[in-house]
Amino acid sequence: MWFLLVGCVAVLGLAGNEAAAQAPAPQGQPKSAESKEKLKPVEVSVELRLRNEVRDNADFKPADDFDHSLGQRLRINLRARPHPRLTIFIQAQDVWLFDSNSDKIIHDLATNLHQAYFDWKLVGTDRWEFRGGRQELAYGEERLVGTFAWDNVGRSFDGARLRNRTGAWSNDVFWGRMVDVRRNGARARAGQQDLSGVYLTRELKGSPARVELYGLFLRDGLRTSGEIAGAPRETVRIATLGFRRVVRPKTGWRYSVENAWQFGKRGPDTQGALMLVGTAGYVWGGRRQPRVQFEYDFASGDNNPADGKSHEFHNLFPTNHPYYGYADLIGLRNLHDFRGTGAVTLHPKVILELDYHHFLLASPRGPWKNAGGRVLGFDPLGRFGRDLGHEVDLTVRLPLHKHLNFLAGYSAFVPGSFVVHNRGPETHHFAYIQTTFQFGQMR
Repeated sequence: MWFLLVGCVAVLGLAGNEAAAQAPAPQGQPKSAESKEKLKPVEVSVELRLRNEVRDNADFKPADDFDHSLGQRLRINLRARPHPRLTIFIQAQDVWLFDSNSDKIIHDLATNLHQAYFDWKLVGTDRWEFRGGRQELAYGEERLVGTFAWDNVGRSFDGARLRNRTGAWSNDVFWGRMVDVRRNGARARAGQQDLSGVYLTRELKGSPARVELYGLFLRDGLRTSGEIAGAPRETVRIATLGFRRVVRPKTGWRYSVENAWQFGKRGPDTQGALMLVGTAGYVWGGRRQPRVQFEYDFASGDNNPADGKSHEFHNLFPTNHPYYGYADLIGLRNLHDFRGTGAVTLHPKVILELDYHHFLLASPRGPWKNAGGRVLGFDPLGRFGRDLGHEVDLTVRLPLHKHLNFLAGYSAFVPGSFVVHNRGPETHHFAYIQTTFQFGQMR
């Protein structure tokens, strides 16, 4: 695929250079210094991110399991514009994990190609744009499709996207195959994960309101067993239909609601599930800009794990970290999450946030899973109740300079009855300090 992509880009680039030399400047294009700045032929930027993390009682048991790690991610970005309608973007990254007891090496090759794509605007119109190659996908709040930027490696897809802009609407049709970045020594995954979809967004210029409609289809080629013993293994084929409405003015009342339904096949089992997310809050003006927000997250679970019908919501490819506790123990699967958030700007370069979560299982007989679908606890008889526990997150953001940002946080997860019986009674502690250096800017 990549020989084909590079060849196409090279041909388009040569053709674009020749066309640019012969063709007049596009009509209506401003000739200001700002326009020239936006159309630099080549731009380069570098980002270095370092994050120290410590965890204690990760397994909720009294035995000592204190763990420390230092994660490093270096990304080098190159953007070239060989033609007014052609943009090429390449992002290489180098990722390492040091001093961790649980995982020494992030993936097989420390350096990999995270993104490499081209954007082509169709001739005669600015409404249509095609993107092909390795790329990140991010839609809405990234609860279902996101870049997973908190992770050092992140997530990208080999695929294509066609975008149309008409009035207040921006409409995408896309297909992508998730890039398999394996950890050292692990076998290649038995099946590819393909995501395709349509995502429609309506947002009037100057309006704080936004409406999103989407249809997504996941095909996971890994053949899995089902709930009924002896049923043949099958692939996963799940369709997701949903909408999102958000109103977020700079100050005053704000709210959002997102609802999605799923149907299809989860291996040999029939899939039928749903999710609902609602937020409401208020932002004050002034120098401190205090804000409060209340959030409720629901994802259906499977209360009968032996009937061949799956009702556990599949959260697809999310950026999970900002939403369901910074300790990353909870995913949008079989979940009730009651969340309260308060934030204040103590100084133009110091932002303080405090979050509280109360987590419950939607179905006590269904499993407790994290964002990646890993089972952390399971009680098929429902004897241990619904209560997963409580989490408090304290976060400090320090955007000191356009080239330097600090982020620090501490999280405490106090286990509820379900976690105590499945794992243990100890409070889980997680803390981190993250430093990000950025050199060069892209427009």
